[in-house]
Amino acid sequence: MAVGFIAGITEQSVINNAQTKLTALRNALRDCHDFRQWLTAYSSADLQAAPINMDAASATALFSALADADALYQLYTTGALTSPPSGYTTPGTYVFGASQRVVIGPLS
Repeated sequence: MAVGFIAGITEQSVINNAQTKLTALRNALRDCHDFRQWLTAYSSADLQAAPINMDAASATALFSALADADALYQLYTTGALTSPPSGYTTPGTYVFGASQRVVIGPLS
């Protein structure tokens, strides 16, 4: 048994786990892209109106978080940012997850 691996672990279980995680990542990015595509038909004012009645800060945070998630989708699918999020400067200086933490909370 190799150090650090549980007894009985197999190559196939490692591959299955990797495939499951990577598929979930790909699907989540696509879901965020699709949701942002839907969301772009609306404005912050639309979200603040009935029946949704979202407060302005939450609406702004939602638009920002989905724009950043869509940028990750762009990077994942094309290797380039075709429509970078507001405030983006150069690779390594923009934290895509920062706006998402406003909506979903910190990574724990």
